[in-house]
Amino acid sequence: MTARPHDLLRIDASAALGTVPPGWASASLAACPWGVVRRAPHTPGLILIGVRGPERWQRHATVVHAGAVGRPVPPEELRELRPGRSRLAVTLTAVAAELRGVAWGPTGSVGFELASAHPVTHPESDLDLLIRTPRRLERARAARLAAAFAGLPARVDCQLETPRGGVGLTDWAGGGPVLARTDHGPELVDDPWAPA
Repeated sequence: MTARPHDLLRIDASAALGTVPPGWASASLAACPWGVVRRAPHTPGLILIGVRGPERWQRHATVVHAGAVGRPVPPEELRELRPGRSRLAVTLTAVAAELRGVAWGPTGSVGFELASAHPVTHPESDLDLLIRTPRRLERARAARLAAAFAGLPARVDCQLETPRGGVGLTDWAGGGPVLARTDHGPELVDDPWAPA
């Protein structure tokens, strides 16, 4: 099984986690046994996940054995679904119109809610997005997308998944070097599509 950063995973109730979770994380997993794949170095057979709690600050990083999770649910599988909050649903529909023919999907609280069917968004929730960009996204196109997203009802935080790691859409649109989130930490790169 290949799980990529931002994929969502249903975790077996009997799964042993790599760290002893705080009480809130155990309660969260008992109520909603889902985690999100994290970007970090990992050992084969283990998957690094993040467990979310009801509060924004409640995030717990741990590992789980690959055999203790269900099939990964990538963000792309969630893009046809709509959250219950109308502001987020309207924003997601507008994003879909801008990204026709592109591999993309919701992440963050919206992605988690759509995959797990467990309500975690609130009236002020942002819409986090992932766009898969194995080939260069020209800066002018990135700037047009950033401008289109800026006028939507919910704030859109978009990350480009490039060969060098995750790069913010607005960072790339702005010009100059960008911070790429990699498995080994952040790297400042001039071109996230250039070989390392």
